[in-house]
Amino acid sequence: MYLRDIGLYLEYKANKEYINEVMLTQNLTEEEAKRLDYWENCKDFHVLFGDQVRCIARLYTDLLGKFKTEETKKININCVTDLDKLKSVPKTALGFTEVYVLIDLESYWKLSNIEKKKVILKKINEGVLQAANHFSWDISIFNRVFKEIIDRDYVNEYSLKQKASPDRKHKAELYCQHDIDFVKISMIIRKRKTNEIIKSELLITGRPNEFSFVPKLGELKWISNSEITLTHKYKLRKKWIVKLEEHQTSL
Repeated sequence: MYLRDIGLYLEYKANKEYINEVMLTQNLTEEEAKRLDYWENCKDFHVLFGDQVRCIARLYTDLLGKFKTEETKKININCVTDLDKLKSVPKTALGFTEVYVLIDLESYWKLSNIEKKKVILKKINEGVLQAANHFSWDISIFNRVFKEIIDRDYVNEYSLKQKASPDRKHKAELYCQHDIDFVKISMIIRKRKTNEIIKSELLITGRPNEFSFVPKLGELKWISNSEITLTHKYKLRKKWIVKLEEHQTSL
């Protein structure tokens, strides 16, 4: 198998005072009260944190490439505040490996976006190295990825899909700017001979989480030599259309 993903997650910390109160006032079981506590008091922060880490987590796995393992397909890095959990040995079940790293959440939320990216990269690398040491992987590979992300100034931009025009004069690509608090997906059209960009049009702006934007990206199709469409993957009637100006179609 291959290491296909790395996740960074916040632990759920139960608010005992709130749980006890709703158990009494709403006649809930402890389990029901905990679920309500999560949905009312924790969920939004967990979703926000989960979105913010994806730009660096995605960049890390992309730069890592096809890393073959015999043990795991995903490393779940759990961010905790309890020092005792850091003593836990990595555990793997059904191809998922659980590790723990320490985080100061109060400080994290106050940081600028670039400083948050630095913390995210540091915590991802800490968690990955725990797994690497546990499984006796070559650590130099992960050190290379860590350094390359720093060298890139924590910028994650990449091409998602490409398609040549029917007359082979142009090529179109979906280009993704994946940042900590947004994703922007643009249609870029280039001259095939020179690679010169002749048009760039923003199509989608949204949450920086692949589960949010990847399902929108269906077929990329030229419907003429000067017009290309992107069809929503599941809502087939929804399309984005990009047209070249007449003077742009000649070379």
